[in-house]
Amino acid sequence: MQTDLSDTKPSSNKHARIFACVFGQKKKNRYCPLTPRLDGKRALVTGGAAGVGEYVSRGLIDRGANVTTLARGYSQKSGVMLAAQNLHMDLSDLDSIVDAVNLLGTEPIHILICNAGVLSQKSQLTSSKVERTFAVNVLGHHLLYRLLIERNLLAKNAKIVITSGEIYISANQCSATIPFDKTDSTYARSKLGNLWQVAELTERYLNLHPIAVHPGVVASGFTGVKHGFMAWVRSKLLISENAGAQASLIGATQNLPRGSYWHNTLGLLHLEHDDPALDSDSAKKLWDELETLIAPYLHKNTVPFKDK
Repeated sequence: MQTDLSDTKPSSNKHARIFACVFGQKKKNRYCPLTPRLDGKRALVTGGAAGVGEYVSRGLIDRGANVTTLARGYSQKSGVMLAAQNLHMDLSDLDSIVDAVNLLGTEPIHILICNAGVLSQKSQLTSSKVERTFAVNVLGHHLLYRLLIERNLLAKNAKIVITSGEIYISANQCSATIPFDKTDSTYARSKLGNLWQVAELTERYLNLHPIAVHPGVVASGFTGVKHGFMAWVRSKLLISENAGAQASLIGATQNLPRGSYWHNTLGLLHLEHDDPALDSDSAKKLWDELETLIAPYLHKNTVPFKDK
């Protein structure tokens, strides 16, 4: 089975786009083919030992990849995955990211899945004095892939798959200087930032293959209530963690164009010129801001690597 790569235009109405993310997604969710195989390929997955990330890791392992998970903890259901290398990394702690990269060795990385994310319920600052949702969803991943680039650890044409989300359509800015106001808007800004990261990676690194994905709205701890009427609604409308992993697996294995945005039910999205994801000036400003924030860490505790 091959993946349909034809473009789909999403609704021009923001509310309709978000509505479509939930209603009917169980029937329309697209699943990743079992081929091509990934034998001999090395993959990193942030948040890859629990939740959606665990199913991404397992899907990559099933296709033959050598997987390293970078995560704060492990699934309470299944424990540590014995088929994967499991390294501790906290995306809210920039020193933790440097420490994890120092343990990766010299084997080239063919796939990086930036899956981990948080949905903060209240204002929290990290040790770097950055709002936590921005720090984990945007800044931490930026330091991670920039460290891998600087240390020549990413193979030529390596896939960088970044989890975004259709909620981004309700935002028009993303910056570390914006304080937490409420959960939805703070999260939406971070997801817009993820799309801008993909755009800038595509523009700046022609030897890499960045892709953004919308995994769907998943019935996990990320989405709250587990009892009562809202839990029933959740069970009827939201997709499973395994289903939510399929978008990242498609991004990692299928022949999606560089810089594209894959939607779990609509496939490749063709965005209109006025879509906030296509705001190239804001994307560049975010990139420059992120570079300033990671500068003290980019060459910290650097270990020597041989050229591949």
